[in-house]
Amino acid sequence: MAAIYKREMRMYFNSMIGYVFIAFFVLVTAIYFSMLNILSMSPEFEQVFNSVIMMFLILGPILTMRLLSEETKQKTDQLLLTAPVNIVGIVMGKFLAAVTVFVIALAITTIFPIILSVYGTIAVAEIIGSYLGFFLLGSSFIAVGLFISSITDNQIVSAVATFAAVFVLLMVETIVSSASGNLTFSLMFAVLLAFLVALYFYTNIKDWSVSAIVFIIESAAIAILYMKKPGLFYGLAGNFASLFAVLTRYNYFAMGILDVASVVYFISFIGVFLYFTVRVIEKRRWS
Repeated sequence: MAAIYKREMRMYFNSMIGYVFIAFFVLVTAIYFSMLNILSMSPEFEQVFNSVIMMFLILGPILTMRLLSEETKQKTDQLLLTAPVNIVGIVMGKFLAAVTVFVIALAITTIFPIILSVYGTIAVAEIIGSYLGFFLLGSSFIAVGLFISSITDNQIVSAVATFAAVFVLLMVETIVSSASGNLTFSLMFAVLLAFLVALYFYTNIKDWSVSAIVFIIESAAIAILYMKKPGLFYGLAGNFASLFAVLTRYNYFAMGILDVASVVYFISFIGVFLYFTVRVIEKRRWS
């Protein structure tokens, strides 16, 4: 894992990717700091992080799009898969390298609350909580981007898909809350879940007929449940969306609340997507 980590760190800083990421992150944070704290004379630094969260739509793809997709395109993934290092070590090395670049950028921004502390009193708990929450949130997006990078050999596709995934994670609560009270929407959502399950079957067995049968059975079960007990579908989309409500968990940290459940949630979220990445690479190794 250490060799993979060092290799990825060299890749980040031998190219412009690492420098562009850090410079862009610090620059945008500085702009918001100037507007929300300096010009407004406000000591609430956590507002800055709340404003720059949307940067992950751009920064997430920049940091992760080449991690595994470029290896597949250049056929260097075969060297990795035959190297004396297990797949978990490969995935963790790449993930930790990306997280390290993110942490470097995050660490530079600590100068802003230090400046605030010189000229007034700051809410230390809220600021520390915001940094911890922002770190966990960013690491979660990196894990998602790494997984997406593992399923394609095209960096552009990886970047666009990561952009879309991060957008959905940031907006899922808003989208679902505006439509989850609609029974038709919940029914459509249930069918979508059934389709995704059938698609998962196809990715494992590569047989469209079996996948189609699975989808038909699922759709029939949904139709029967809808006719018998339509009330079961109320709130279905909202309940499912709560599993991906990353912003809700982050908001606890921004308020200075060290919520253990939220920490466990983020660690589990990261672990799930790293596990998916490992499975994708394992499948590629044995195919």
